[in-house]
Amino acid sequence: MNKIIKSGIVGILALSMAGCGSSSGNKSKASAKTTTITVAIAPDYAPYESLDKKGNIVGFDADMVKLFPSYLNTSTTKYKFKYNQMSFDNIINQLQAGQADVGISGFSYNKKRKVSWSMPYTATAQVAVINKDSKIKSIKDLEGKKLAAQSGSTGEVAAKKVKGATVSSVSNAQENFPALKAKQFDAIICDLAVAKKYAKAQNFKILSQSLLDEKNYIVAKQGNTKMIGIMNKALKKFIASKDYKTLTDKYGLKAL
Repeated sequence: MNKIIKSGIVGILALSMAGCGSSSGNKSKASAKTTTITVAIAPDYAPYESLDKKGNIVGFDADMVKLFPSYLNTSTTKYKFKYNQMSFDNIINQLQAGQADVGISGFSYNKKRKVSWSMPYTATAQVAVINKDSKIKSIKDLEGKKLAAQSGSTGEVAAKKVKGATVSSVSNAQENFPALKAKQFDAIICDLAVAKKYAKAQNFKILSQSLLDEKNYIVAKQGNTKMIGIMNKALKKFIASKDYKTLTDKYGLKAL
């Protein structure tokens, strides 16, 4: 009888220990916290970012961001990226207001932008897109002409430096190209990769000389060195990977 009782006690203790082991395992798995990073983005600037027919954000930046968790995740921290769509010229205000953690939207450097900058991840330039039958042959010929650019972009800055030019600033960059086709403007000043995409799709020409040579960056609220550190960690691994060449080739962007 005593043996039976002892056996029962041993069984209960074994179950108790097993239960403790199970609980400890669950705690270990649960210890990996999820860090959500909100990305401010203006999906009107293909091939960097645009919306497909289903309303999904697609493009170089979107594909790059999809890879970031694989570069950043650790046993204790899992990263999740969430998009907050807005017009390009509103991104920096939203960063400063704390409505987003980073801006990833084909940003190029401008010292007037009060933000913190990541390391660069692609090379680019601001160029002029014109109609095939345009008489404009050089940057000099843009003087005194009607130019269009995305508001808040360095293309807008470059356009405003053209002598005597009238510059129309549009928040949605995609709207400029139908207007150019209708000859409401003489030229659009935009990023080289964007210019290539529209020139190929809609039979425009690109002037060979650039107005401004640049690189692309991720931005964060001014002083947010922690977030920039996280972005630089991801970018370093991205640029060193095979994914980098695959995506720059796929979207026609210039690698560093």
